Amino acid sequence: MQPPSEQSGDLRNELRDDAQKLTSSATERLHSEAEQRKGPAVEQARSVASALDRAAQDLGGGKSPAWLKSLFEQGAAQIQQLADAVEQKDSRELVEDIRQIARNNPTTFLATCAAAGFAASRIFRAEPSNMPATASTPVSGGNFQPASNQWSPATSGFGGVS
Repeated sequence: MQPPSEQSGDLRNELRDDAQKLTSSATERLHSEAEQRKGPAVEQARSVASALDRAAQDLGGGKSPAWLKSLFEQGAAQIQQLADAVEQKDSRELVEDIRQIARNNPTTFLATCAAAGFAASRIFRAEPSNMPATASTPVSGGNFQPASNQWSPATSGFGGVS
């Protein structure tokens, strides 16, 4: 029989090895998932870039300011460049790029993450798939109360935005 100190050392080594295997497995799965989802994300980015480009062309009729058309064109070009970069790199390179951005520009990185989180929450919150087909929703802010089938602007929150 081994002394208690050797047993605890063996247990520690075994736990450390298990933790390393688990970390390695989780990392591989994360990279695999990222690679699978990269294609649809690139296609969506290209779709957004195309829509911005079409909007810029529609603004070119002379009725809109030139700076606005230029802003749309620049946005489309930036998104297209992002899509190309994501498509050309593997998930490990993308993670390293994100780490470098976060280290070099922490404020910008955090602001971008906050904006992306806000946008995602608005998109998912507005998704109509959770609602029954017969339910009606208000066009502007406010609370729809299904029990009374009335919309109450008094309880809509700050500025009518819920």
